[in-house]
Amino acid sequence: MESMDNSQISLIREKLKNGERVTSMKAFLWGITRLSAIIYVLRHDEGMNIITNKCQTTNRYGHTTNYAEYVLVGGANT
Repeated sequence: MESMDNSQISLIREKLKNGERVTSMKAFLWGITRLSAIIYVLRHDEGMNIITNKCQTTNRYGHTTNYAEYVLVGGANT
């Protein structure tokens, strides 16, 4: 796997540690387009206990869509 930007990994790590629920949409607003790859690194290389909540919402066209929400077990607000 090619190396990732450590600042992106650090940003997601801190968001999770502060109890924030992270989604791809939030990550995109922070300039991160490969959130699942960062979650993989945090889980497997750093041993963080991150769970994936499967969520559903209605998009702007009225269609049901699914997305993942990542939460650190034992984070500030969990």
